Amino acid sequence: MISSDCSKMAEFATSRALQASLGLNLIIVIFAIPNIVYSMVFIATKHVFHLNTQLQILVPLFGLLLHSIGRLGLHSTDLVAYFGNWQDPCEIIPNFYRCLILRGFYNVGLALSSMCSVALVIERIVALKYSITYEYCGQFFGVLLVFLQIFLATCYLFSMYFHAAFTPGDQKLYYCQTIASSTGSVWFVIAPLYAVMIGQIASRIVFELLLRKNKALRNSVSLSLSTRFNLDQSIRSLRALKLLVNCNTLVFATLSVVTTTLHFNSSSLSKPNYIALVEAVHILPLYGIAVSVGVYQITRTCRALCRQLF
Repeated sequence: MISSDCSKMAEFATSRALQASLGLNLIIVIFAIPNIVYSMVFIATKHVFHLNTQLQILVPLFGLLLHSIGRLGLHSTDLVAYFGNWQDPCEIIPNFYRCLILRGFYNVGLALSSMCSVALVIERIVALKYSITYEYCGQFFGVLLVFLQIFLATCYLFSMYFHAAFTPGDQKLYYCQTIASSTGSVWFVIAPLYAVMIGQIASRIVFELLLRKNKALRNSVSLSLSTRFNLDQSIRSLRALKLLVNCNTLVFATLSVVTTTLHFNSSSLSKPNYIALVEAVHILPLYGIAVSVGVYQITRTCRALCRQLF
């Protein structure tokens, strides 16, 4: 007779919805990883943006790469197990430490990729304030903003893992996810999601104001030729970065709202269907492809404009 634990594992392994969700995400991840790597190399070597701006873009791209690597490991091993020639479902119960490590990549990447809007806005505010000399500004300020992104991501991860288990307990793990103890409030995890969403929306608003301020200054008759040139550069950077900020805001706002909605309606779904929907909603690898292609196209346009100027 198959135990109840094994029956639950069989329910996950034979769920068509979960298999389809993981399979589709795996295909997207396979395409996403080389796209993200190429984008990182392109941004780092073509010098389209100021070095400090480049650093802020590379952090979320690195986060998306980590997230995609984690998902590649998670989804591939799960699908191999599900479609394998198993006789006893208990044979394919996920290893706790494998889940902890791969889910760590998943979560660290998620956190790092969600903090760039704030850093980009701060960097562009300073670029506007010191528009005359910012072109010659060193990378120390950019490195500080990178550490700001890492700090914010760490705060988010702290809330996620504060009540998490780091050793196997009595609770069976049928799918690799971050297991929290029953002592923590669900809002300890959900509230930071909404904090990220609010931060993204606020950054998007400030970003638009910065673009308008730069345009207004550019039209001032009292500016020197060099200052006008620097403002032109800043406006081109803002237009290019607008895509990244818009996508970041849309993706993480949607993620926050839909994840919360799913959580509070989870009782009406089977556990495998709930997991399938959660994985489908976390579209970060697809977002990585979209941002990589978009940033490449826009930066190529910026380089063409710069060549025309000179």
